[in-house]
Amino acid sequence: MIRLAEIGLFLAPFALYITWLIAGARTPRWLVWGTVVSTLAMAAGTIWFGLIHALPPGTTYEPAHVVDGVIVPGHAAAKPHK
Repeated sequence: MIRLAEIGLFLAPFALYITWLIAGARTPRWLVWGTVVSTLAMAAGTIWFGLIHALPPGTTYEPAHVVDGVIVPGHAAAKPHK
């Protein structure tokens, strides 16, 4: 079953393109450049966040679990040797 969010993500580029066709000639230049700069800043922030919060090499993510009634938060653990 396709979820509503997946349908929205699929249709978003088409909606943006139609909006651009309709309002493209009337849109002020500063708004277009502001949108471009904002999009680049969001992309740079996403990349920076991913690099800062990446797991160290040689580790895997161990999800949160309950030990003796206490919740142990998720964390990076050393890879088991085979």
